[in-house]
Amino acid sequence: MSGSILVGLDIGGTSVKAMAVSPGDPTGPALAEVRHRTEPGREGIRDGITTAVRALVEAVGPATDVAGIGVGIPGFVSRGAVSHAVNLGLGAEPLDLLPTLRGLTSGPVGVENDVKTAALGARGWLARHDAGIDDYALLNVGTGLAAGMVLGGRLRAGATGMAGEIGHLVFDRSGPVCPCGQTGCLELYASGSGMRRSWSGTARQLFAAAEAGDASAVRTAADLTDGIAHAITLLAHAPDVALILVTGGMAARNPALRAAVSARLQHDDRTLVGRAVPVAPRVRWLPDDVAVGTRGAALLVAEEVRV
Repeated sequence: MSGSILVGLDIGGTSVKAMAVSPGDPTGPALAEVRHRTEPGREGIRDGITTAVRALVEAVGPATDVAGIGVGIPGFVSRGAVSHAVNLGLGAEPLDLLPTLRGLTSGPVGVENDVKTAALGARGWLARHDAGIDDYALLNVGTGLAAGMVLGGRLRAGATGMAGEIGHLVFDRSGPVCPCGQTGCLELYASGSGMRRSWSGTARQLFAAAEAGDASAVRTAADLTDGIAHAITLLAHAPDVALILVTGGMAARNPALRAAVSARLQHDDRTLVGRAVPVAPRVRWLPDDVAVGTRGAALLVAEEVRV
């Protein structure tokens, strides 16, 4: 299928990232990559998709055929429609992206939550570092907290599309009220937004202040560490995956946070349950520069493309 590309788009609150790969080798080198600023709102998102796809076609060559398009996007995704993506200006009314995508290709199209597509996109990195693993979870520690799971080599969406959405499991019933209406949700502790409830600086500054003995920083760092360790343990025990990949800027750029979480997991592994099924050896810290979002979006539809 010479002259064709498979497109993956990762739509975030600040930027739309897009990658073109070969339909015959979707885990191979990128043929082109583009990025532009996100324009929130329904029309802004549709226009951003069109702009990114056309820019990729221009970068690869004007005669290029788009063989398929996959999209990863925040929020609740069901049958190609997305809702409740606050950073994109989307509320409860679903935005159906399939008509926009079908106007750009005659091939297969797909839309999925961005963390789930990132889990799928981590497959190539994992194959280079832990070959043969087909049961794993990707935990994204960012502004919020969510996970994606690949079980038996296939992305798990769940019966309602909520597989891996662990951020709003209750962690502390005596904790603060979450914007979702519950009390003490895990996301209030194991995320950037949770950290900022009691700390105004960055995670790196938080751990530096904690090391220096600042009492407030010590408490917040402990909450963040315990929350992330708990999220990892949930993923290790509930679906019993072989590996948990941890990603997100907070973790990738903060060695002190990684060390604290690892120490907490190693401590827990000394318990009776921990000795039987240790968690710490199953954790991998995914580098921040691995393009799992765009790659995973392309892989959403790769198997449907005829080559």
